[in-house]
Amino acid sequence: MEQNGGFIMKRTYIRSLLVFVFASLFLTFSFVSTPAKAAAAATEAPSTHKAVLTTNRAAGTANYTVTGLDLTSDTALTINAVNSSTKKTAFTKNVTLDETNCKEGTFTGSITLADLKYAFANYTVTVTIGTKTLTAGTADFTIHTAKAGLSITGNTGAAVRTAAFVSKEATGGVLVPGTGNQISIQIWNKNRAESTAVTVGKAMGLNANQNWSVDVSKSGNYYGKWGAKAVVTNSNWKTQYTLASTEYNVVPSCTSFVTKKTKALEKKKAFAIQLSGLTNVFGVNGVTFQVFNSDGRQVATLSGKKKTASYYKEVTMKTLKYNLDLFTIKAVVIDSNNKTYTLAQTTKADQRMKKGTLTVTKKKNATCIYKLSGAYVPGNIKKVEFDIYRIKNGKKKKLGTYKAKASSNKKTYTVTVKNEAKGTYEVRAFATSAWKSRLLLKKKKFKLKKSDLGKNGWYYEKYKGKKYKFYYINNEKQTDLTKILKLKKSSSSHQNKFYIEVNRAACVVTIYMYNDETNKYDIPVKTCSVCVGSDIWTVAGTGGLHEKSAYTPIGTYSVCTNGQSVKYTMKPMHEPDGSTVYARWATHIVGNVYFHSIAVGTQSHYALPAVTYNKLGRPASAGCIRMAVADAKWIYDYTSTGNTIKIVKGSTKKPGPLGKAKTIKVKGGINYDPTDPGVPDSRKKKDYKAKRISGYLTKKGKKIGY
Repeated sequence: MEQNGGFIMKRTYIRSLLVFVFASLFLTFSFVSTPAKAAAAATEAPSTHKAVLTTNRAAGTANYTVTGLDLTSDTALTINAVNSSTKKTAFTKNVTLDETNCKEGTFTGSITLADLKYAFANYTVTVTIGTKTLTAGTADFTIHTAKAGLSITGNTGAAVRTAAFVSKEATGGVLVPGTGNQISIQIWNKNRAESTAVTVGKAMGLNANQNWSVDVSKSGNYYGKWGAKAVVTNSNWKTQYTLASTEYNVVPSCTSFVTKKTKALEKKKAFAIQLSGLTNVFGVNGVTFQVFNSDGRQVATLSGKKKTASYYKEVTMKTLKYNLDLFTIKAVVIDSNNKTYTLAQTTKADQRMKKGTLTVTKKKNATCIYKLSGAYVPGNIKKVEFDIYRIKNGKKKKLGTYKAKASSNKKTYTVTVKNEAKGTYEVRAFATSAWKSRLLLKKKKFKLKKSDLGKNGWYYEKYKGKKYKFYYINNEKQTDLTKILKLKKSSSSHQNKFYIEVNRAACVVTIYMYNDETNKYDIPVKTCSVCVGSDIWTVAGTGGLHEKSAYTPIGTYSVCTNGQSVKYTMKPMHEPDGSTVYARWATHIVGNVYFHSIAVGTQSHYALPAVTYNKLGRPASAGCIRMAVADAKWIYDYTSTGNTIKIVKGSTKKPGPLGKAKTIKVKGGINYDPTDPGVPDSRKKKDYKAKRISGYLTKKGKKIGY
């Protein structure tokens, strides 16, 4: 019993001891950990504080709000505003917190421009609570000069200008913080200090866009560049701030400054200077004109005569001592203060002679026509003479002086002189001026060969080894003998004996007439520049011809190869693309190959694209021989059924004995063939004068320009 009882007591004692130990450990742990938690809570408390800032630029206030305050621990705070540029504190406010200014843990307040002494800048606003400082934000109290613009508009010579101030702020934006801001315009001469600026645009309340009508003449009588600025002021602060600036000029201006020449002035041997629309900020008392030669030397000073709206002066060649030159004229304005200003704008008086163009045309028996075109001498040319020299062994021998005959408009002067020997010659063209000076305009050397001593009529001459019979008029080989041979149109009662050769490479058709003297086709009658098939590589005959082929077949055929007269004044033709076009004056050769005018999409005379017409003389057809309307009509009118047609590969270097005929070129917008007799001559003439076509053929067959 005792033993058991002792054991029980011992076990109870041990259990109590263990409980005591664990309890002690728990209390110790609790005692240690509780201060740590308290410290953590103390450091976390400031994280509940928040400070925000809103800026009202229009009112000039920065409003701050502090939240998360606890009056049991937060008893005071400090508001600071630091200038972001200078880093200096511009505003400090200490606040004791209580129930009257801190509601539900929130404190609010504001900083005004007045608090900041109207110093325009960005300010960083902070709130200090105990040892912690919160940044509420940045208050933008800067002046947004980058978003302001100023312009001064108006004539440089006008006293009254328009000053326009423009704000580029977005809707609701504010250029200058605060209320009561006034804007005005100040100007100053750029050669003087800006501090001399004077106000010319009265102060107004600052708005987005504003205009002033300002009189710049009341700020000083200085010419040149001026500065203008838009300044903002306020009764609350002394300093004025520049929002925007610009520059403008104060100089006399004019609407035109020219020289004039008329027939009446030419008779006076003079030209006129006219300065119109002159305006000046400081008025105009008079104008003088300074005349400079091409070397920059002043040769005359002349007073301008006041007219209704201009200043005018006539200048005679005598005043300029009959010097022929390109003169520069400056205008000097005398203002109401007797100050002078030379306009930047100048004008020119071209009193140089124009030497024109001198041509020598060789005629029969070495008769030459000497022609001077486009020459001019101020005061007009009184007469033109040609001095003729023969040059032999390096020496010149004067053969004579010949007076030229002037055309009715005096634009050309010509004389015909007979030269009897071959050799080298020189012709000199002289003009006699209105003041009787003999002036050399042009000179030209030329040679007379034996062959230049005159050809007229028929000549047998060789071309590429063969002899042909040519016809000359005034030493010029004729390339169309229709009238010379007095050819008749082909008909059932009249047949012409022609041989026609197509030089495919050169795109040339030459028509030859049978010569009874030689029993050969050796009289070249006419040459035509044409378009052959665009396929110039195929050298086959008729075997490969079909609607979609594009070559002109090599071979010998005849007009209307089938033996029947197959000619059309208007022939519908099928293009490879399936379209139908219409060709005038078509003459059958073989298969689907014809001589014809350039085909067009309609039967109109005005449906020919310029780009298509300008291809004449090049491979461009689907196989037919495209021709100018006049040439196609000639083939239609004069060739007879059975006339031989030989299509050869040919050579561009050997186009034919009459050469390759010059083609007419047309500009875009011209939709007709200039050789078409169906187009009136009046229209062709008008387009030729306007340089829309390079030449044309009249209904009577006269070539103009080619």
